[in-house]
Amino acid sequence: MALRRLAGFALAVIAAWLLWGGIHTVNVIVSRGSPLSDALLSPPTSLLRIAGTLVAVAGGLLAGFGKPFGALLSLIGVGVFVLLAASMIFSGANSVLWMDEAVFSGILVVLMGLLFILPRS
Repeated sequence: MALRRLAGFALAVIAAWLLWGGIHTVNVIVSRGSPLSDALLSPPTSLLRIAGTLVAVAGGLLAGFGKPFGALLSLIGVGVFVLLAASMIFSGANSVLWMDEAVFSGILVVLMGLLFILPRS
């Protein structure tokens, strides 16, 4: 029980840090004069990062507090974040741009897997 809650809170903390990074990037782009739509949708990596990590934070917190559907929300959020990393890799982007997302995707997948493997009490 304690390990499952710890995995949920760890997932929420890591996803919150990634969410802050995505929001900060959008703020920097907007402060330089670009419209918000360009910052989010051109390319849509910022939107995928913000949406995925926001859902993952919610799922991690639900799982951490022992509430139902926490693991399912984490699955959806982590899935979107993995989709972000995969889209960057398969688009042919430089590895400097997608390496962080790939590493954090692996960490989030492991934590999310713990939420599905460990029993909820």
